[in-house]
Amino acid sequence: MRPGLISTLAISGLAFLVSDPAVSAEFSFEGLRNGPIAEARFRLHGEIEQGDVQRLDATLQSSGITHAQDPWRKIVVSLDSPGGSYHEGLDLALAFRRRGLATVVRSSDQCLSACAIAFLGGTTLPKDPNPVSDDDPLPGQLPDRSLEPKAVLGFHPPYLVLPNDEYNASVVADAYRSAVLGISRLVEIADRLYVVPAELPKLLAPTKDELFVVDDVDSIRVLGIDYEERSYQMRNKPGITRSMIVNGCVNRYYHLKRRSSMAGFSVAKATIDEFVEGSRLLENGEDKVAFGTHSFRRGSIKTWVAYLPVAKTEDGKNFVWCLFEPGPSDLKTYYKAAGSIEELFASFEGKGDLTTLSTAPNMISLTTGDWIYDMVRDIDLVPPDTKLSDVATVLDRYFASEKVLNWKTN
Repeated sequence: MRPGLISTLAISGLAFLVSDPAVSAEFSFEGLRNGPIAEARFRLHGEIEQGDVQRLDATLQSSGITHAQDPWRKIVVSLDSPGGSYHEGLDLALAFRRRGLATVVRSSDQCLSACAIAFLGGTTLPKDPNPVSDDDPLPGQLPDRSLEPKAVLGFHPPYLVLPNDEYNASVVADAYRSAVLGISRLVEIADRLYVVPAELPKLLAPTKDELFVVDDVDSIRVLGIDYEERSYQMRNKPGITRSMIVNGCVNRYYHLKRRSSMAGFSVAKATIDEFVEGSRLLENGEDKVAFGTHSFRRGSIKTWVAYLPVAKTEDGKNFVWCLFEPGPSDLKTYYKAAGSIEELFASFEGKGDLTTLSTAPNMISLTTGDWIYDMVRDIDLVPPDTKLSDVATVLDRYFASEKVLNWKTN
């Protein structure tokens, strides 16, 4: 069985049509939560069925909760569902976005198939607290969807289960059209759900008996999901290691574009090999320092940035260099086009302050538009196929086996 896939033979509620449906979805208001970010909490539990958007609206209305009451308070819907109607899942995704509702799958809950599609509609607070009707264009706010530890989020393509295996050519043709329509609708709105359409095949590739489970670093970042596990604090560590820097550089280069970084590491290796070979031909000595550090300062504090080439520019004329800024509370990656290490740092000579990085010539601007999501976290410092539950173990292994580069000086 392929990595990231689990059997769904025992999971019900994944089909368009079922003869004996599981418990239909119930919406409930769980109350208000105060804190650094105030929340009004709602819950969806059970199988997703036609009419759930109307049931959602009825629950919102009966609760009396609106964005207009408090434009800074998040309205969050937690999802716990085995799946159900794929089309209704898409409708819920659109409803969450139009109504400015965030989504979350809490610890020990599961959100599968149609539920996972609905989950993608989770969004940040609306720019306008007035409700957006279903006839208006989709609003453009950023996604807000999160996953707690031990929660299960699994994607599945639409498929048909016929009651008692009774079917004819007309039924099969209708089912086929319904499945194609479901997929085409998802492709059509994917970019408005902040999913790059090119990444959709992995969500639709599993077979009838499998799920694509979001349980590794790459899938979390590609889908713009906030993973709510923050017990591992890099600021409590003495520094950072080379492997962590390389992982952070490559992962962020692709994930800031919401693209998978799985293939990015082989691209980075080939890029470094090309740089080393070229440097040897030029006999400039840079072949020995394809990965290195360069002294900088932040105000009065002496520090450094690490550098390495991770890709080639689109025209193939230059290397894309990652500049990794250390900091126990604020790790950063920058990307700059340059043909050599000398050229990479030429524009910084005589300045040497990290504040010049963001405005330097040939900097490549990469951002999701969400400064919180753009921040480098511990999950970015491990290989992309690392299971979320193994991140701390992998980081501790690096600390135990590699030289630790101090935060302030190298």
